[in-house]
Amino acid sequence: MNYFSICGFNHIYNEREKHVKVLPYLSIVQVTEGSYEIALENNKLELVEEGGFFIAPAGVKQTIIHHVNNATGKMSARWLFVDVIVSRVHKIDHLYKFPLSITGELKRKLNDLFNGLFTVQSDLKKYAYCYDILDFVTANAMPISQKTNPSIHKAFTYLMTHYNTNITIKTLAQIANMSESNFYTAFKKQYACSPISYLNHYRLSLAANILLNDDKHINEIAYSVGINDPLYFSKLFKKIFGLSPRDYKQTYTTRD
Repeated sequence: MNYFSICGFNHIYNEREKHVKVLPYLSIVQVTEGSYEIALENNKLELVEEGGFFIAPAGVKQTIIHHVNNATGKMSARWLFVDVIVSRVHKIDHLYKFPLSITGELKRKLNDLFNGLFTVQSDLKKYAYCYDILDFVTANAMPISQKTNPSIHKAFTYLMTHYNTNITIKTLAQIANMSESNFYTAFKKQYACSPISYLNHYRLSLAANILLNDDKHINEIAYSVGINDPLYFSKLFKKIFGLSPRDYKQTYTTRD
C-alpha cells in the first residue's frame, strides 16, 4: 500500500533553529518563507532559498537549519511525505537517486504542482497530484538498477501485509526458505537495512501518518501498527524521528 502525507507549518520564529532527524519516507519539501540550510548524512550544508525545494530519501539523516524571512521574522514550509512500494518489492528511494535541491525551471513546475496539491479540495484529485509530483521528481532523478530475489520478495510481501503481528527473523527466513543468517544478509543487501529495522521504520511511518491525520491515543496507534509496548513505541519513535509522538504531532500538523 502507498502512503502520502501532506503537511506544512508557519510557526518557526527562531533564527537558525536546528533540527536533526531521520524520517522513514521520502520527503519533498518547499520553503515558502525564509530559507533552509540542509545536509544529508555528513555532507556539506546547502542553501535552499525561499520558494525552493529539497528532496531527502527515507532513512537518511537530515540536518536542517531554519532561517526566518528578514521582513516578517518568520519561516514557513510545506511538504509531501511519500512512502511508495514499486511492484510490491522496492521502496521508491531504492530505485532512484534524487537531486538534493530543485532549481530553475524545474522549481517553477514543481511549485505549480504543489500549488495544485495544497489548494484542491477533492481527495481523489489530491492523490492525483501526489502521483504527478512523484512522476515529476522521478523523471528528474537518476535510476538505480535493482535485481529482485524471489525468496526475499516473498518474505517482504509477508512483512508488508502482516506488519501489525509478531514478526521475527525466524518467521521471515522460513517463508523465504533460507537460513536466518543467509536471509538476514540477502535482505540487507536488497533493502540496505536489516529486516527488523525495515519493519520498525515501516510501522513508524504508518504511525506518523496516523498521528497527523487522526486523534487516536498514542497507545492505540502503537497497538495498531504492531508494537504492543507503548513505552517502547515512544522510545523507538523518538529515536527515528528525533521527537516524541506528541511533539511530532504538534510540530508537523499544519498551523494557520
